[in-house]
Amino acid sequence: MYISIERNNRGALEIEVNALNKLIQNTILMRSNSDLNNVDNIEVLTDLYHDNLLYVLIKIDLKNKKQMLEENQINKIVEEIIVKTLSIKPKNIAVAYKR
Repeated sequence: MYISIERNNRGALEIEVNALNKLIQNTILMRSNSDLNNVDNIEVLTDLYHDNLLYVLIKIDLKNKKQMLEENQINKIVEEIIVKTLSIKPKNIAVAYKR
């Protein structure tokens, strides 16, 4: 899969957001050691601002609402893949659970 990354005339990154969201979602599904049998759906939202500030929101829909996933591991995996792909560190990675 190719992700188009360009810098505009001000030097800010322009990224195809859907490809970045899919990359993060698939990375969580493939590399997470947590029990993913409890996961119904994972949705990823990203915002990249003009100063190369990247914010990531991961929405997780669980079957059993009492059993949570390891958020530290998810944050570490997502940060690692973003740094490898874009060479920028995300400003914030948030994990939210749907009801």
